[in-house]
Amino acid sequence: MNLSKGDSKSQIIKIALPASIGMIFHTFYNITDTFYAGLISSEAIGSMAITFPVFFILLALAIGFSQGTTALISNYIGSGDQRRACEIYVQAILYTIIFSIIMGGVIFYSCKSIFIFFGAEGSFLNNSIAYMTVIAIGAPFMLLSLVVNSILNAIGDSKKNRNIMMFGFFLNIVLNPLLCFGFLFIPPLGIMGIAFSTVTVQLIATSYLFIHAVKTDIMKNYSSHMLILKFDYFKKFISQSLPSSISYLMIAFGFFVITKFVAGYGPSAAAAFGVALRIEELIILPTIGLNVALVSIIGQSYGAKEYKRIREVYITSLKIGFIMMFFGSIILIFLGEFLSSLFTKDLEVIEYSKNYLYFAAIWSFLFPVVHMSGSVFLGIKKPLYTTFYAFIRLGVLPGIVIYLITKYLEFEVNGIWIGLLIINFTVSVIIFIHLKRILSRIENQIKT
Repeated sequence: MNLSKGDSKSQIIKIALPASIGMIFHTFYNITDTFYAGLISSEAIGSMAITFPVFFILLALAIGFSQGTTALISNYIGSGDQRRACEIYVQAILYTIIFSIIMGGVIFYSCKSIFIFFGAEGSFLNNSIAYMTVIAIGAPFMLLSLVVNSILNAIGDSKKNRNIMMFGFFLNIVLNPLLCFGFLFIPPLGIMGIAFSTVTVQLIATSYLFIHAVKTDIMKNYSSHMLILKFDYFKKFISQSLPSSISYLMIAFGFFVITKFVAGYGPSAAAAFGVALRIEELIILPTIGLNVALVSIIGQSYGAKEYKRIREVYITSLKIGFIMMFFGSIILIFLGEFLSSLFTKDLEVIEYSKNYLYFAAIWSFLFPVVHMSGSVFLGIKKPLYTTFYAFIRLGVLPGIVIYLITKYLEFEVNGIWIGLLIINFTVSVIIFIHLKRILSRIENQIKT
């Protein structure tokens, strides 16, 4: 699909809608894992929780590699160079295989020490190691499924990934009980069953997406010499992918810092934060599809030197995002308490969660600016700006702003939410102004 021309609004919706549906099913997939872990034991849930930081590293690498590859392929498609688009795709798959094997090996041999550091011992430690060992062995498929899909994203085809995510969700519902509790000749594997289910689904997803990837017109340019690793492509791959991966790692760090502050107000506040985050995630999920669409459309437009179109697509996406968040905010304000009660019956936790969601209803309007600006930076080959703002928003400001507010103002736990509102508002304004100036400079290249 030529995304450097045509009606940008219809293209955005055509790409974003399937991507958003796929992300919703991905969230349901994770909920299914947690549900079956709970059926095994509360210790199994704890084991999955303690493995999440390690698991998130793999996820961050996969997302970063995928977004970086999508941007590079889109740029080459936009410039009309399908041969190089094919070559960078092949090279990206090779780099991902190498990185995933290395990361899998590191996780395999170091996970025990990591979990002991977090305080795991006895059967709790053994369950955590068992789960992570399977994930480490399946690491290549965890990363490859997203990177293989990058060529489909680059041409605006988000339906294939949606289809496999939906299929994976339903397959996971079947595999989890079979592998966890056993059936006929299948022995009960406990928490390892959840890990085996995850790896199996990722293997099928990788195979399915690769079959469709090789059918694209871009892959008609494939030749065996593209399998030879080239340093020039490696530099481009790293420069585009690594900043995106670091940005996602900063999300985990930011949550750690915020959770540290929240936990200071007691277990009810910490529990409410966890409940509210799940609700907020479901509200924000539809806008993630817009990010997928932006990287593809902006990437092709930048490669085709259709610079004015970049601003048009960006503004159009923001408008759609704001409309989505308007309805999302209404849900958070009027249904936040009810939704919280679905997760817990503790009245104190529900009250804390409701207050958080009131603030989330305000700053949810700022997320489209932050996240979509990051997608534009990626599409115009300036991913370091995304990393910089993620570092400031999640790594630096929370520790400073929240500390000052909670220390010198008597807002209690609401002071944390006020701090987050101030941080998101400030960063979104700055990033919007910064991107606007960059786009103006790029557009001026046409005049010169």
